[in-house]
Amino acid sequence: MKSTKSIKRMREEEVVIISETENIRKLTAKDAMIKAVFVYQDDDAGRIIKKLKREDTNVCIVVTKDKGFVGEISNEDLIRLFLRQVRYEPLTKILNIGYRREFLYKRAKELVNKHKSTLYLDTPINQAIELIYKESFQYIPVLDKNKKVRGVVTPSSILNLLRNY
Repeated sequence: MKSTKSIKRMREEEVVIISETENIRKLTAKDAMIKAVFVYQDDDAGRIIKKLKREDTNVCIVVTKDKGFVGEISNEDLIRLFLRQVRYEPLTKILNIGYRREFLYKRAKELVNKHKSTLYLDTPINQAIELIYKESFQYIPVLDKNKKVRGVVTPSSILNLLRNY
């Protein structure tokens, strides 16, 4: 039979766990978001590649001049486009245009992908976790009530947040 002290200690531990769970439930996407790397709709592929390399990221969020959300471009999208153009390289040589030239003149508005899901600043963290897990997202844009991008939530940003709880 357990002593009164050990039962009291177990109850205290349960209270701490319950209060921590309640604190986690109060967390929102705003608490987990990190800075997004922005590109504008008229930025060309060369500039997008430079930003991806400079910021050491694999995705840029495409926005309007006033930070309205348009979509995103990942390094995988750029590689896919580049490989598609390389496939037709013999034809581009015959036509006297290089695939690199065509590739570098593409604009963000031509390369953008629409993201299936977004979060808002006040979206509960549990919903963000569910989306990342269910949809296998590597990032989810976080918007304010005016649909302007404020940041992104990633699996590692969520882990960093929860590590502190």
